[in-house]
Amino acid sequence: MFNTPNKMLHMKQTVLSGLACLLLLAGCQDLAVENPNNPDRTVAFSQPGDVVNLIKGTFQDYWLGIQNCGNGAFFYSTIADETSSSWANWGMRDMSSEPRIAWDNSPTYNRRGSTQEPWFDNYRGISNANDALQAIARAEAEGSEASNIYTREGYDTSLLKAFAKMHQGLMHGTLSLIFDQAFIVDENINLAEDALVLQPYQEVQAEAIRMLDEAKAIASANSFVITADDDWVWGLEVDSDQMVRLINSFVARIMIQGARSPEERAAVNWQEVVLRINSGITEDFAPIGDDDGVTEWDCLKFYPQNGTSWSRADYRTIGPADESGGYADWLSKPLGERLVFDIHTADRRIVGSADDPTVDGTDFEYQGNNGPFPPARGTYHYSSHNHKRYQYYYNGDANGIMPHMVMTEMDMYMAEALLRTGGSTEQVANLINKTRVGRGELNPATGSDSKGASSDAQSHLDSASLWAKLKHERRIETFLTAAGLAYYDDRGLGDLVTGTPVHFPVPGRELETLGLPNYTFGGVGGDGGAPTAYRDDDEHGIDNTRIRR
Repeated sequence: MFNTPNKMLHMKQTVLSGLACLLLLAGCQDLAVENPNNPDRTVAFSQPGDVVNLIKGTFQDYWLGIQNCGNGAFFYSTIADETSSSWANWGMRDMSSEPRIAWDNSPTYNRRGSTQEPWFDNYRGISNANDALQAIARAEAEGSEASNIYTREGYDTSLLKAFAKMHQGLMHGTLSLIFDQAFIVDENINLAEDALVLQPYQEVQAEAIRMLDEAKAIASANSFVITADDDWVWGLEVDSDQMVRLINSFVARIMIQGARSPEERAAVNWQEVVLRINSGITEDFAPIGDDDGVTEWDCLKFYPQNGTSWSRADYRTIGPADESGGYADWLSKPLGERLVFDIHTADRRIVGSADDPTVDGTDFEYQGNNGPFPPARGTYHYSSHNHKRYQYYYNGDANGIMPHMVMTEMDMYMAEALLRTGGSTEQVANLINKTRVGRGELNPATGSDSKGASSDAQSHLDSASLWAKLKHERRIETFLTAAGLAYYDDRGLGDLVTGTPVHFPVPGRELETLGLPNYTFGGVGGDGGAPTAYRDDDEHGIDNTRIRR
């Protein structure tokens, strides 16, 4: 849905796009011109160390492609109403204000980086992975003596190929999650001869999974270890078995989060999701930043942890836990009259006391004032709390553990799969209770609770459905982990504010360079704007069909 027609792009017949500049070596210089500072691929990557450095850097390439502020990490959180910030940086004010507007896809828009940077940075990383894989393939084609050069230098070619293919797949997966269409570019393409075709996001997603499964097959057939000291995955040890598990979990995430609507989410192959999760990670995937944020930088663990100047937790995420009627009252008011209120809740992650709403929870910190945002930009951006679970990273000068995929994310995917396929509600309740009881200190869910429906509003209440409780646990426990996660969840479940783009267009700079017409998505009533009504919590006496305006 919401596709733009595919367009055949013959690179030999057009001015090279910004993307092609990244995919061709050394900044789009004419490779037919002799230039000692700009050798072709065969020369540039003839040394094993050069290839290894490219491959080692593909994790950084993947991370840069989405997890940094300039690549939209903070931006995607605000448009999902996970965090609230009306500062203009990265397009947050423009796209998280209400009523929602269409994304400005002009190449001169001063906040264009939130889509432009993920596009070009992911393709830059894909180019690095492709170059390395091509170099290894050339060595293997030259015979055993040439291909053994990696072994002689102490490098395991199976590790190199698996690592490069994994990140080639992850970066295509990122593109499929953000954009309505993208190019599929693997190591087999010849940019000097082959045509590049913009493919719809479904095809890009399928190819991303294919690439990831190629990496998984290599890892499954071999035994290797990336040590923590190697620092390829920033302080983590990853062996071949762990890589297989990590790939399975990433595939489950991409399969689910790629959905643009409740219908597409329901149509996900949930049986396959179950298989992937059962063969997936068994502990949080959390790289460790230890370079003062120079490279190992996680925007979401930094700026959104600062409630005095940058961010607050959006009431649309923490407000449904209020038991006093304050959130219901807030929702019932016009946008211009929505002000800070105190949350009274039994969820100890949000508020630390049953009697005093000003006591900090384990995950959220009470601020109790309007926040740092100018009132003229909308008092509905105000909130009483900010997130603090990762303040150790902020206070540690951007050093510390950076959770990127937590077990609760996988548990809630499993619970959702069980609810969608008629699985055990007792198992669903047990999955929910891991954090609901253990961290939230709430009464346990039970298998006899109402199953509910995927359209149910997020709720922690004992009387809420399993679907509502699942939504609450996922929202609170995955808060500010992987960039875009809350946004992808909301669009697939129909919970985005009306008019929010369900995905983004190919960046205007790329379209302009290629001579293609500009287009965009979003805005109330606009093409590709979320059409589904937000469902307020009827247990607080709110109309269950109210549309967020």
